Amino acid sequence: MHGKKILIATLAGGLLLTLCEVIFGQVANAVAPYDIFAIGGMRSPTDPVMLLFFAYPFVLAFTSSLVFDTVEKALDRQLLRKGIAFGVILLLLVTIPSLFVIFSSMGYPLGFYIANILTGIIGFPLLGYLFAWIWAKGW
Repeated sequence: MHGKKILIATLAGGLLLTLCEVIFGQVANAVAPYDIFAIGGMRSPTDPVMLLFFAYPFVLAFTSSLVFDTVEKALDRQLLRKGIAFGVILLLLVTIPSLFVIFSSMGYPLGFYIANILTGIIGFPLLGYLFAWIWAKGW
């Protein structure tokens, strides 16, 4: 296990995913406006536990960096292909099942799905490339 790489990937990946969520959330709201806090079951924005919601990109970056560290050698040697391949793995393991269960059990607005699909299709390959770059640097 490469602890230093995992720590760097967690911090950089968390920032990248946060940026993706903000950008893709704005794009989705331009197409199909929605208020994330108005969705049924969401905590009030004033609830202190709600702060943990904003840690999600860092939690995802941490768990993804652990997986990347494990599978990195099995991926293509070329950085871009390695990043895209890992992003597709995340899309398949995170985005599709998550959106499936939400779509099949809850009435979330279209903008929510657009933002999450964009994160899966664009954000996860970017995250994969970032991880591949960090691991290639040899930190």
